[in-house]
Amino acid sequence: MKINLQNSYLVPSINFLQGIKLKGKQSRSRSKLVKLLTKSLKTLQEDENALLDQYGERDDDGEFVKEENGNIKVTKKAEWQKEHRELLETIAEIEGGTYVNHIDDCKKILDDYDGELDGANAEAYDALLDAFEAAKKEKEGK
Repeated sequence: MKINLQNSYLVPSINFLQGIKLKGKQSRSRSKLVKLLTKSLKTLQEDENALLDQYGERDDDGEFVKEENGNIKVTKKAEWQKEHRELLETIAEIEGGTYVNHIDDCKKILDDYDGELDGANAEAYDALLDAFEAAKKEKEGK
């Protein structure tokens, strides 16, 4: 299975999927998808940590300086924000060995979902559905 999803949708998608009540095969399909999304999220977090290593302000002991809210203080804030925004806008290739019809099963879960959506869940739902529709078209085009 392979889908493309913008990095900024990884966390909202994981949260949305974990909040859906499913049974049996659908629950298993969702769990496999969440594992793949979590793997991509780990890569994103590693990239974010690399940015913090580059832009994070350090004290004399080499420890990060924290702001009052607990966030790491960054130098060259505008440059850091630009690079972080670009990182979040980057498309992650979510790929892994699942099973033959996993894309179809995940798309069906989304198609059949009848709960109310708002905010981050609505955006995650839309992004996931777009990703599965594109993957299905690519699969059929081969």
